[in-house]
Amino acid sequence: MTPEQILEYPARVLSEPQRRAYFETGFLAAPGLIPDAWLRRLNELSDAFLAESRGVVASNEVFDLGAEHSPQRPHVRRLRALVDRHPDFWGFAAESVLADIAADLVGPDVKFHSSKLNYKWPGSGEIVKWHQDIPAWPHTNYSPVTLGVYLDDVPGEQGPLTCIPGSHRGPIFVHHDDHGAWTGSIRDDDIARLDLGASVDLTGPAGTLIAINCRTAHASRANATERVRPVALFVYSSADAFPWMPAPTPTTHTGEIVRGVPAALAHLDPTPCPVPPDWSREGYGSIFTAQREED
Repeated sequence: MTPEQILEYPARVLSEPQRRAYFETGFLAAPGLIPDAWLRRLNELSDAFLAESRGVVASNEVFDLGAEHSPQRPHVRRLRALVDRHPDFWGFAAESVLADIAADLVGPDVKFHSSKLNYKWPGSGEIVKWHQDIPAWPHTNYSPVTLGVYLDDVPGEQGPLTCIPGSHRGPIFVHHDDHGAWTGSIRDDDIARLDLGASVDLTGPAGTLIAINCRTAHASRANATERVRPVALFVYSSADAFPWMPAPTPTTHTGEIVRGVPAALAHLDPTPCPVPPDWSREGYGSIFTAQREED
């Protein structure tokens, strides 16, 4: 569906100005939309998995670990395939207000794609370079949206997600190096084409909902505080969007319809998208491992 078609449907959760701001800029930050009970539950689960990670010595299908990880000082960069880690994560993704927010942005028929929980730890080693999401998991159209929930307060000094307004209407950049290796980041010569000075920090209190279109160029700075910054991320698309390459981090719920009905026709956007690696053969670590290998 096009933004114009989506806006013809009444909003379920977001205000009309919020929906229009998302379609205009390619992102949104909105506090006060996530019920307190769900926010408490997400934090409880996050704490439980961080405690479990103390007994893990290497990255696996559940945890993406930083090099400094130890039983004494856990350093989990990502909890993978979040909705497969505990039923309540899937309950939040499929049954809570979150799926209704997705419907406000992709249309009434909503398909679930993937999820993760990212942690940005204090220090300079947690920078995420400028990138777009869609080159890692291309679809037949560009409806996919990542909905995130900040589990704690995120001020500017904590390395919030940062987006460039209007970049979702620009080119889809190559995220490979000159030798064809996947880097998970936009090349320097392409970054020069972006208006970095216009970038906007998506800050907010605990429970802030963030939405980022799959084509929006975004990044995050180092966390200059002493607190970890956890953000739970869930990707949805319109039901008429179909992936044309294997997903890098599939879940048991990938492709499920969480609102409305399955599509009878595919929406095919003619805008070209670079072809990613075949993750089913090459495997996928995380954006953190890809960008570090580039360095």
